[in-house]
Amino acid sequence: MKVEEIIRQVPELSNEFLSLENLRGGLCNQTYKVQTKQCTYVLRINSRQNEYLNLTRCSEVEVMKKANHEGFAPKVIHSNNPEQFIVTEFLEGRILEKNDLKSDNIKGMIIDRLKQIHRIEGQSRTCTPYDLIHGYLKGADKFQVKHPDGLNQILHRVEKIAHKRKSDKEYNNKFCHNDSFLCNMIYTGQQLQIIDWELSGIGDVFFELTLIPFTNQFSEADEREWLKLYFGYFDEEMFQIFQDMKFVAMVREVVWGMFYSGLTKGESHNDFDYYNFSKYCIQRIEHGIYQI
Repeated sequence: MKVEEIIRQVPELSNEFLSLENLRGGLCNQTYKVQTKQCTYVLRINSRQNEYLNLTRCSEVEVMKKANHEGFAPKVIHSNNPEQFIVTEFLEGRILEKNDLKSDNIKGMIIDRLKQIHRIEGQSRTCTPYDLIHGYLKGADKFQVKHPDGLNQILHRVEKIAHKRKSDKEYNNKFCHNDSFLCNMIYTGQQLQIIDWELSGIGDVFFELTLIPFTNQFSEADEREWLKLYFGYFDEEMFQIFQDMKFVAMVREVVWGMFYSGLTKGESHNDFDYYNFSKYCIQRIEHGIYQI
């Protein structure tokens, strides 16, 4: 469905429509800022990834509404056809960047938001890191994407980690955002709002905690401080779990790249080289570097 067609059929967007702007930054969905005389909205046209991850857009909308009710996500404006698109309010603010992590105040706000997310209850939606890996890999195989060299070996280690994590009933059974990178955090100047809930579900808190560190080149000392900020204390056992889950996070990136190289083949709206990104991540893993 074209963006112009969507605008025509959504009253909030078509009424006194002024302008349309492509919001850059995302590599999966198509996202637009829609300005009317009265309000500003975000229109997200969904990719097909959730078809392969066994996650419904309807359950995503439920989560978004709950998070908005609790004060840390934009309001859902229109969700009558969530499998294709969703309209939310536009948040005035800026996306967090790496330099923001130098601020103890910002880091504290991030940790507080993650804790709030992990306290969400009453949601049956499940999305573990292993669900994501298997879903992306299954999709990549359907698109007949070639397995990069070294993939089988790292998948075998993921299975071992998954087996070990089964015994953690406290932190391996919490609601997680699962995509809590800085690019999905909007700082309004006073508070932090979280966007892009499509991968959210019951999962592993330790996986969630790796996402900012492994994409922002945290040092070992930074990682220890990060864990202490969340848990209030630090020990070597949690640090080892964290390292295992950084590995899992890297593997998720590998199969995500494989999947999207197949899903977007022949499309012209995105020039990101997903398959080479997968190979890059495998090379990093083989060198014992769990950061991108």
